[in-house]
Amino acid sequence: MAVIPRRLVFFVFLFGCCGFSGGIDAQEALRKHTLITMLKERQIPFEERALFADYGGFGSSVHVVLPRSPHSETKAVETLVLGIPLSTYEAGAYPGVGDLPFGVELGLAFIEYIRTHGSALTIRVAFLGDEWSQLPGYQRNVSHLGLEDLYTTVDTPEQTLLVYLDMDKAPQSLVIHHGGGEHIAALTVLESLVHLWDSQHIPYSLAVSFNELYRLNLVEGPQVMIRTLQRDMHALYITGSSARKAILPFGARSAPQEDYPFLSKEHLAAVLAAYANSLHLVTGNLDYHYIIIQCLGNYFFIPEGLTVFLFMLVMGAFFFLFLVYSLLYRNRVLVQWRIFIRSCWIPFVFLAFLVIALETAGAVISLIAKHYNLPLSLADYGRAGFKLVLALLFLSVLFPLLDFLNIPKKANLYGNTAVILVTLGVFIAAGLNITFIPAFIWVLLFTLLGAVITIPVLVYLCALITPLWALGLLLILFQSTQGNLPFVSGKLAALFLAENPVISLYLAIITLPFMLILERGTALLERQRQKTKVSLFLRRLMPSLTLIIATLGALVFYTRQLGMRLPPAPVRRTIMKTAWDEEAAAKEERAASILKVRSTTLPFLERQTLRITLEAQGTPRCFVLYLEPEAGTLPVIYAAAMPFELNYEKNAIFFILGEGPPNPFTTEIVLPRDFSGMLRVEALYNAWDPVIDTLPPPEGDDYVLRVIKRVPFPGLN
Repeated sequence: MAVIPRRLVFFVFLFGCCGFSGGIDAQEALRKHTLITMLKERQIPFEERALFADYGGFGSSVHVVLPRSPHSETKAVETLVLGIPLSTYEAGAYPGVGDLPFGVELGLAFIEYIRTHGSALTIRVAFLGDEWSQLPGYQRNVSHLGLEDLYTTVDTPEQTLLVYLDMDKAPQSLVIHHGGGEHIAALTVLESLVHLWDSQHIPYSLAVSFNELYRLNLVEGPQVMIRTLQRDMHALYITGSSARKAILPFGARSAPQEDYPFLSKEHLAAVLAAYANSLHLVTGNLDYHYIIIQCLGNYFFIPEGLTVFLFMLVMGAFFFLFLVYSLLYRNRVLVQWRIFIRSCWIPFVFLAFLVIALETAGAVISLIAKHYNLPLSLADYGRAGFKLVLALLFLSVLFPLLDFLNIPKKANLYGNTAVILVTLGVFIAAGLNITFIPAFIWVLLFTLLGAVITIPVLVYLCALITPLWALGLLLILFQSTQGNLPFVSGKLAALFLAENPVISLYLAIITLPFMLILERGTALLERQRQKTKVSLFLRRLMPSLTLIIATLGALVFYTRQLGMRLPPAPVRRTIMKTAWDEEAAAKEERAASILKVRSTTLPFLERQTLRITLEAQGTPRCFVLYLEPEAGTLPVIYAAAMPFELNYEKNAIFFILGEGPPNPFTTEIVLPRDFSGMLRVEALYNAWDPVIDTLPPPEGDDYVLRVIKRVPFPGLN
């Protein structure tokens, strides 16, 4: 325990009587007070940074700066920043009220260790306030206010590393997030920490160990990583994992979780200090295109230079073997290429038909979704997979029709076309990002084998390995994004489900080689059986039609189940005046009793200071404040205690207020003396209160009640 029970009781009493710490959440206020008390007792200099004036937050952060040792030989200006939230709302349940989270205790232990042993670089330990939002979705005004304030203390982002420690309780193992929003951390930053933890026998895992998933935006990653990496800062996000959850990402350490002891803050503090002393962020020598390989629970890193060398080696071997084959069997190759050039129009027919098939499958899925009242914005990988499978089945109907055409060397035509398409794809992928190379190299290898082998069963196997590998990767993705790990992004599913011919063309180019190799195996099998064209047509058409009907049935069943499993619609209730009728008058009276607005005006020369006091029943999660001009001309705001900006429609001024405001809340705005307009005030509640909301309680947890009141200015009451 960070504080004794008597002191804790006194803090709770103080908060209830006096509105402790400006009215922010009780838990964060108590934690911050406990932290400041401990820093003072240990005589550690600190800075408390209020968040209201710049970001509208009602809390504050506590920063401790540890200068580097005067005997340090480091010449570069490098800074390590430990970001530690005082509240871990997104990480799970809180510990006891007033207790410090493990991350804060680890930060204190780290400060003590650095003060004793020194550091080779400047270190800032920031205990961040107002980090998490409890309002859903677009209702949030702001979030990560402590982090936003922390960014302002960074002078050289490219030589600063942020290690964000979001740990509520003592962990048994650690989880590293090294990417977010199509960005990943530099290899130097990640590899140094991983090797250090390996040497210290600290159990850990990477939340997502495939950089391709970040680059393709299949995984969004924590918002902290997205915001920090977009600012050209280095960042790692570290959370804890408990054996009781029994969930770790794929590739976790091999020992059973139950055997892990709880990690001590003293040990982790010493390891973090060693990590800080090992850092050297040289801007021109950073690798962002490395590859991570998992093997027996261990992680191996292939840097960009070695990746390029291996790529050139593989492609060189491929072209060398093709050259040798062309020299040895030049007559056969010349004949095959003459036939290929003569019949090269056929793959374009496949491509056009596949685009049409994708658009048709998308239209069918949209009709079924409309029948079951699924929202148009819903993007799930189940229906995206159905769209692709259904389109490929539609394409499979075209292949039997082409059997009536006299296409010489049909199996070779399909194989050569598939190899050419995949080879172009490899070079395009290498040009986009080197991290895509390994995946496309495997696809090229199995496509090449499928184009060379003449045994139909092996050709089918080569054709199926690639989609099975992609399916396995998706399963790993969903397995490794459970619990507190990053959410799976729905952007790729939205692209698959989009009814856009250009996107369908891209998908057709990617999936066509798979179908061509599959059709090559069928062509080889037909050649061995020596059947008539009519019998072959029927033998191939009937299975395709049967599979199409079965897939449509499975799609209908899946869509129906998806509609039944959808969470209840968000509950959005509003109490406000809308029109001059009895019901509106009752609502107006109700809103006036819930939300009260009082003001005083102090004129001075050409200006006036408007002092506003907002008071609401219950515990509002947030106040929203708008200033709307009467004649359409926006006023000049000479001064305001909180930040402000134009609203989306640019017809009102929006004053940014964070969550957990004091109640009542008082603020001041300096305006032109001749201004007149309307003041629109909203109180947002995210918890149902029968005293305020007389309607029945909501079924789901996604509940927001908006109490809106508009009053004229001047003449506020």
